[in-house]
Amino acid sequence: MNMKKAILALGLLFVLSFSLSAQRVCGSMEYLDLQIQQDAKRLEKMEAIERHTERFAAHPEHRAVNGVITIPVVVHVVYNTTAENISDAQIQSQINVLNADFRRLNSDANNVWSQAQDSEIEFCLATVDPNGNATTGITRTATSTTAFGTNDQVKSSSTGGKNAWDASKYMNMWVCDISGGILGYAQFPGGNPATDGVVIDYQYFGTIGTASVPFDLGRTATHEVGHYLNLRHIWGDGGCSVDDFVTDTPSSDGPNYGCAPNTISCGTTDMVQNYMDYSDDACMNLFTAGQNTRMRAIFDTGGSRASLLTSTACGTAPPPATCTDGIQNGQETGVDCGGPSCSPCPCNGSNITVSITFDNYPEETSWSITNAGGGTVASGGTYASQPDGSTLNIALCLADGCYDFTINDAYGDGICCAYGNGSYTVTGPAGTLASGGSFTSSQTTSFCLGGGPAPTCSDGIQNGNETGVDCGGPDCAPCGGGGCTYAVLNTNNFESGFGIWTDGGTDCARVTNATYAYSGSRSIRIRDNTSSSVTTTGNLNLSAYDEVTIEFFFYAFSMENGEDFWLQVSTNGGSSYSTVATYVSGSTFSNNTFYTDAVVITGPFSSNTRFRFRCDASADNDRIYLDDITISGCVSGARELPAELMTEDQALRSGLSAFEMNLYPNPVDGVLNVSMDLNTEEDLVYTVLDMQGRVIKQVRASLAQGRNILEIDTQDMQQGQYIFLVNSTEGVMTKRFIVQH
Repeated sequence: MNMKKAILALGLLFVLSFSLSAQRVCGSMEYLDLQIQQDAKRLEKMEAIERHTERFAAHPEHRAVNGVITIPVVVHVVYNTTAENISDAQIQSQINVLNADFRRLNSDANNVWSQAQDSEIEFCLATVDPNGNATTGITRTATSTTAFGTNDQVKSSSTGGKNAWDASKYMNMWVCDISGGILGYAQFPGGNPATDGVVIDYQYFGTIGTASVPFDLGRTATHEVGHYLNLRHIWGDGGCSVDDFVTDTPSSDGPNYGCAPNTISCGTTDMVQNYMDYSDDACMNLFTAGQNTRMRAIFDTGGSRASLLTSTACGTAPPPATCTDGIQNGQETGVDCGGPSCSPCPCNGSNITVSITFDNYPEETSWSITNAGGGTVASGGTYASQPDGSTLNIALCLADGCYDFTINDAYGDGICCAYGNGSYTVTGPAGTLASGGSFTSSQTTSFCLGGGPAPTCSDGIQNGNETGVDCGGPDCAPCGGGGCTYAVLNTNNFESGFGIWTDGGTDCARVTNATYAYSGSRSIRIRDNTSSSVTTTGNLNLSAYDEVTIEFFFYAFSMENGEDFWLQVSTNGGSSYSTVATYVSGSTFSNNTFYTDAVVITGPFSSNTRFRFRCDASADNDRIYLDDITISGCVSGARELPAELMTEDQALRSGLSAFEMNLYPNPVDGVLNVSMDLNTEEDLVYTVLDMQGRVIKQVRASLAQGRNILEIDTQDMQQGQYIFLVNSTEGVMTKRFIVQH
């Protein structure tokens, strides 16, 4: 603290007879330090939240949350004396102050600081409690405890306080007598949901009743809610070199007390009017634009308080649920059926059960089930109100067909085993359909029920006699829209160079490391998010092609949740690109494993078509490795392949069509037949991969010219989707198939 601040503080103490109640004291940082000491994972979570906040601030074009955010509030009044049992009117006065301050509608707002801004965050007292009943948003608990500290005892019924309501749906505020001269304290995002919220001393809550000068304008709660929304003190709790993580707040070397608007420290005028300083209530009047960006980041996709956006706690309380009201409500799993109170629901498909045993962080766990068309048919989580280590069973009825079950962990460390022995199983009529617990950000397992649906030409799956997805064979329209034949145009494993792909610059490289190469030891690395975070083909003459498929393998390293990379196409020589596929860390893929995909791009194309992969990460250490990229085109008739698409190691002879390959039956239960028509005799290698790119089977086979039939026994393979890949001198081809038992 500089000399001017020291003199000011001494003067205030003298005038107020050294009364601690006349000087603002916030316990949030000390409380955070204690949490970090007690939980080794707490600091890691905060670092992840900071990375998310940095991405949110750096990429406004990617923000999913716009407009006014409304936070449901429950106020827990915990009292030992009549005075501590503050009135409903006093509580409402505090909600009014929060709404005025966060929306910059406060009557004392002025233009002293140009960076002052409306945060578009509002607050409402809850009208629906966690059980679905009507509520005033206020609970009252008599206690024998005469005063509480900052040890969270006020947040537990077992220690004389009141248990938190579901922190994923409510902002909990406790009002009580806090000892030690502390006005209030808050829990920063990412902490234990059982203790999540804000605690305010009853003498500094609201604007009437027990509210005491100079903290009688409700700004103590505004300050503490700022911490709850991830704001630090304006001086960063350190000297001039310590930051509050906000660029438009001046540096300061310590708190300001009373109201000293001309205080200068660190070479600039202190923003003593900011809600996150220690000034008196009457002196505070603003949040800055940078602080608002920081607060709103935690509500965006993947943010630590995003679940509050979907809370219905401020809606109208529904009528009590019954098993005869014609509505699916309460704990029913269907209309007037299911759950603990009503009779079981009839199921015209298959009954399955999703069972999850949580680790020590249930608030990180969610899951979904998607059908073959990619639509979500069931989902759940996160589970902030679920006790650590508890087990939850969810009964579902699914129509016969094929599905993907995906379980997610928001922190990226699975549900076993570093922080509790969590696990999950999905069971159906045939037994276990999916199970696990040890993964990173997500784990997906495919399964089928009831033998799967009959193949159609519009089910989004290559099945039956189709030669492509919903095309080809005797029943569906020809693939490519005109009876064309797929031919491999270019394939490269980057062992001898970039081939038709180019080095994008500083953030692109052809690297030698077998860990990141799907085959051999070379792959293409792209990283960070700059103009050089790309690898691009040169101009390709694809004007004769109706459809192009790009198949590739990729491996992610240190990509943070939400970071992504894209496959893009340009038909004007690279002047502009459109994105045809996006891959997102934490949902599409996890780090440190191989994945493969085949992206179908429909024409028309031009004579100067380009493709490129582009990384969208936040640092050089966030990397994507690409390998074994194959470009195939749908050729009408017997057109000659453009010479620039031929590589030295694989030159296709003019007029030679690529081999044909069909898989049947698909889905398969038993033997999968692979029919291949070859132009020459040859030895080839075929590989069966799972959807994460892991090799399940690999066999070398000698095949004759003409038609050959390979038989693959799938009885030892788990139910799910797989990829059949064959590498021939005439090209590389992949097709997907489904195993069901």
